[in-house]
Amino acid sequence: MAKAMQFKDKDGKSFILSSAGYEHIKREHCIDDPVDFIKDTLLDPFAIVEDKSKHDRWIYHKDFRRNLYKVVVVSLTDNRIKTAFISDSVKGGKIIWLSKKLIS
Repeated sequence: MAKAMQFKDKDGKSFILSSAGYEHIKREHCIDDPVDFIKDTLLDPFAIVEDKSKHDRWIYHKDFRRNLYKVVVVSLTDNRIKTAFISDSVKGGKIIWLSKKLIS
């Protein structure tokens, strides 16, 4: 990826993924297609949680496979995507938003 890309979340908030961020996610977190991974997670999360240590960051979670989640971390300060990875647990602290699917 040569230049930065823009993504929107479920509410239309825009976030930028730098080319360095793209390479980091692909290389260090072994995500073959960071673009689809990020787009899917931001548009259809089941939960958005505030980062425990950096309160200006939100962590988007989406079901991936049994007991695994797609995770995308964004900075609200500069509207950048910081990283994306697969996790076996929900990250963060204070719940910002939960899907109604979980409540009903």
